[in-house]
This record gives sequence, C-alpha cells and structure tokens, in this order.
Amino acid sequence: MTVPFLPRQSTSSEDDLTVTILDVGHGNSAIVRDGQRCAVVDAADDTTHAELERLGCTDLEEVIVSHVDNDHIAGMNRILLDPRWSLGRVRVNTDASKDTLAWRHLRETLQLVADDKRTTGILPVSTDTGLPIRVGRAELEVCHPRSLMALSGPRTRDARFGTVTSNTMSAVIRIHLDGAAAVLLASDIDGVALRDILERRSQQLRADVLVFPHHGGLPGAMDPMEFARSLTSAVDPHMVIFSMGTSGRTANPRPEIIEGVRAAAPAAHIACTQLSAHCHEVSSPPPPEGHLSKAMARGRSMSRCCAGSIVITRTENGLEYAPPLSRHGEFVLALASGTGAGSLPLCRAGTSPILSPAAGNSIR
Repeated sequence: MTVPFLPRQSTSSEDDLTVTILDVGHGNSAIVRDGQRCAVVDAADDTTHAELERLGCTDLEEVIVSHVDNDHIAGMNRILLDPRWSLGRVRVNTDASKDTLAWRHLRETLQLVADDKRTTGILPVSTDTGLPIRVGRAELEVCHPRSLMALSGPRTRDARFGTVTSNTMSAVIRIHLDGAAAVLLASDIDGVALRDILERRSQQLRADVLVFPHHGGLPGAMDPMEFARSLTSAVDPHMVIFSMGTSGRTANPRPEIIEGVRAAAPAAHIACTQLSAHCHEVSSPPPPEGHLSKAMARGRSMSRCCAGSIVITRTENGLEYAPPLSRHGEFVLALASGTGAGSLPLCRAGTSPILSPAAGNSIR
C-alpha cells in the first residue's frame, strides 16, 4: 500500500545518532541511524522507505525482521530492492507456520537480493548472534528468542516454554547509542516469551524507551496488567511508546495495559503514535498537529497522529526527543479539552503535571 507523504524535507545532521520509532499505523518499524549509515527493524508499509529517502541513507547496513506478520514486513520489499543504498546483512526471524502473500513475496525478494549478491548475508535472529550487530556508534542487541526456542519454532509445545506461537518467537531488540541503552523494541512478545526472558535476563532489559509489544493489545494467556507491570518494571523506562493505528478495530492500548505500566513506572511519559479510540473518536474533527517531528508519519495526511513518529537522539546531555515530551503532553491535554471529554486521556491518568520544556526535551 502506498502512503501519501509530506514533501521531502531537509535531511538531519550527518553526525546525528538516532532511533526513529515510525508512525506506521497498526504496525512496527524503527530506523537506527549514525549519520548516513542506517539499520531498519521491521517495516509495516512505505513510511519506512520514505523516511530512509528523506534522511539520505546511503548504507543500509543491517535489516532485521522481528517476525513475519504483515504489520511488520509489508514495507520490506521496496526497501530491500532500492538500488540507491548499499545493502548489508539481513536477519530474519522465519516462521514456517505462516503462508501469507506478504511473507511469500518477502522470501522471493530475499532470494533475489542474495542471487544478485546485493546483501552480505541472510541470517537468522536469535540471542546467539556471535559478533555484535553494530552500525557506526549504534549497537543492536538481540534479547530474544534464544536459540533453544528459535530452533523449536512456532506451533510447538515445550515443557520449558509452554505453547510457542508466532508472537512468542518475535525478536526483542535493545538499541544502544554510543554505549547507552536507549530503546527496547519488544515486537509482539506474549506472556510465554516474557517469562522466558525474565528468567534469563531480567536485569539486562533496562532502556530509556520501551516500545510496548503488540501495540498495547492482549499478551496471550497472561493477565495483561501483570504482563505490563512485569515488563515495564524490568525495562524501567522514562518513556513508553505504543505503535498503533486509529482504525478503531482494536482500541489499543488497552486500559489494563496502561494500568500495569503506570503501576511499574508512574513517572514514565506514555505516547501513542496515532490517536487512540480511548482519547479521540474517529468521527471527531481532526486536531492540530504543529507539535510533530519532521519524520515521515502515516497518520499525518489524515491528521490522525498523536505523538506521530518519535525521534530519539543521543547528545552529550543524554537523550533528546522530537516531538519534545512537554509539547506532546500539552497536545494531549489540549485534545481532551477540545473534545469536552471531561477527564484526562488514558495516557495521562495518574501522572504528575506536565514536564517543563527544559525537563521534557531530554533525559540524561
């Protein structure tokens, strides 16, 4: 699906060290960048390709497919086939239980780039990757699945894990920027995956930003509040992002998920990429969006962004955010006031007052 975008904007500084969590609607995609050297984790639609183009990417050194659900891979073919950037390694969390059109097309594309020797390797994704996955000053650490689970595959039942599904297998990636644990991408992991991760490395998930799994939906059979509390407690984030769309079909993030996040991290800043049905009805007038970052965002053309695409930049003072956390918070409260909701949006319930602009722009 081709998404309408804003006109091409000026590129960021070639010295920037960033992670961009893209607004791709109901889906996931992140770009890790050190100057013009880039990595991509998942691509739900053409938004990812457009942002790489806007940034002037020259070297796509790493591509990671966390798992093969359509809302993680539908935009991958265009990225892999674009000759304007050199292509390095592609790491794919394969799934023989899936037989979607998008997965078949991606397999064909991977064979094509391998035959043409455009990629330096097509590898599996697991915790036992050997050498670190580095892109300049950024490192992408695979936290899940471990090889034992990856070799078992989905649709298996194991006494050590329980029932393993495609979501159980989805790869969890922690992104370090110049040595700082900046972002944890939790893909679509469920309660079975979380228990396995916490048993092995509960003290090694810490990150300033958590991209919450499964768009804030149900985590399988595990109690959703306990799932959210346990994961958030292990990550101890300053910011929690829900990558989700405004289709109205799911009404994510679920209130009990937010409750669990708040129980574990009461001061964390919560942001959805697009407007949640809990805060803004699809039929309501679109809100103003002057607070958004310059990054491409799927919801922008329909004025459905909340935080939109979120750019996290490593600076000498710590991490900086675009949009700034304070401006996003002000936007959310203004949105509630404009719709006459009479209560705080779900993401602001139980929080302290909005951060001052100075505090809301960066975290050490």
